[in-house]
Amino acid sequence: TPPIRSPEGHVHELSLMADLVTAVTNEVGDARVHVVRLAVGRRSGASAHALRFCFEVCARGTPLEGAAIEIQETPGDELRLEELEISEDG
Repeated sequence: TPPIRSPEGHVHELSLMADLVTAVTNEVGDARVHVVRLAVGRRSGASAHALRFCFEVCARGTPLEGAAIEIQETPGDELRLEELEISEDG
């Protein structure tokens, strides 16, 4: 069976976003996430466009569904969660 791929074929980004959504969901519990901010280095090997696409797919049915994702592209190789905006009341 071939791996699941986004239209651009970015399996790496799909895995990264699945891990991110799981980690954030475990951290925030029932709180609603409104904004996710990431720093993504140009040398990280991850495509900002693919990360956005994969985020929408992975966030479905979680507290992150409908959240905005803001990606700051940097010259380095980092791939880092910078900040979350959440509310406790959903």
